[in-house]
Amino acid sequence: MVIPMDEKKRKDLPAQKLQPGLWVVATPIGNLMDLSERGCFALKSADAILCEDTRRTSKLLAVLEITASLYRFDEHATAIQLEKAIERLQAGESLALVSDAGTPGISDPGAKLVAAAHLARVRVTPIPGASAVVALLSVAGFEDTAFTFRGFFPRKAAEKRKEFEQLRKALPVSKVFVWYESPERMRETLEFISESEPALRVIAAKELSKIHERLFVGDAISVRDQVKEELISEGNLGEWCLAVQFHGGTRAEIAERSGREAHSSDWVKTLQCLLNARVSASDAAREVSQSFGVAKKSVYECALKLSGKK
Repeated sequence: MVIPMDEKKRKDLPAQKLQPGLWVVATPIGNLMDLSERGCFALKSADAILCEDTRRTSKLLAVLEITASLYRFDEHATAIQLEKAIERLQAGESLALVSDAGTPGISDPGAKLVAAAHLARVRVTPIPGASAVVALLSVAGFEDTAFTFRGFFPRKAAEKRKEFEQLRKALPVSKVFVWYESPERMRETLEFISESEPALRVIAAKELSKIHERLFVGDAISVRDQVKEELISEGNLGEWCLAVQFHGGTRAEIAERSGREAHSSDWVKTLQCLLNARVSASDAAREVSQSFGVAKKSVYECALKLSGKK
C-alpha cells in the first residue's frame, strides 16, 4: 500500500532544473511517504530517468503525476547503454538513477554506472531515502555499530556453510551481518542459522514500511519458530530482511558462553529439575512450554541437549 505525498507539497516543489550530473535517487520500499521532497524534485526535474524496470517506475511516476523520459538501465545493461549514458552526462544533462525500490547500488543495479561516472569526472549526487538494511538495523537493538551487509543469503548448502565460515573470520571487525531473503527460502535459511548458531541474536522483518510489516526478534531458534508460524498462517508472501548478531570469540567460546547463559534462565533450570526427576524429555518440554510460554520445539531441543541425547 502506498500513501501519496501531500498535494500542496508536491506542487510547491522548485520549478528549476537540476544541475548537470548523475542523481542517485532512493525510492520507497513500500510506503510512498518515504520518498523525500528532494527525491521527488529530482525525478520531476531530470532530463531523463534511468531505471531498473520502466513498468515499476512508471507506476511510481503516475502516482506523483510526473511525466519523464524513462530508459531501462538494469544489471544487464550493455556497454553501449553505459557509454550513451556517460555521453549524455558529459554533454551537460541531468540523469536520475533509480531502482525498483530502495537505494540504487545497495544490492540493486547502479554501481556500474556510478563508477563510470566517477571515471568520466561527472558529478554524482546521492539523494538518500529508504533502505531495508538501515531500516531493519534501526529497530534491531544491536549495540554494535559496525555491520556487514551480505546481499541475498546463499542458496546451496555448501555455500551456506562457507558463508558462516567467512563470517566467523570477520568477527573481530564486525559482529552484525544483514541479508535479504525471499519468502520461499526464509524457513530454510532460518533452519540453517538455528542449527549452526542457536544462541545468535536474530531479527527478521517482513514487508518493511508496508501495511503487513512484521518484526520477529529473539534467539535463532525462537525467531525460526515465529517465522515458521507466520509462513504457515500467511503463506509465502512479502519480502524479507534478516540480521544476526554474533557474540564474538571462537566457536568453542561462543558455545560455552551461550550454554552458561541458557542455564541461568528460570525455564532451563525447571527443565533440568524435571529431567533429573526422570521425567521424559517430551513430557518435561510440554510442562515447561505451558508454564513459561516458550515454544515447545525450542524447549524440547534444549531438553535433548541437557539429557545428552543431542
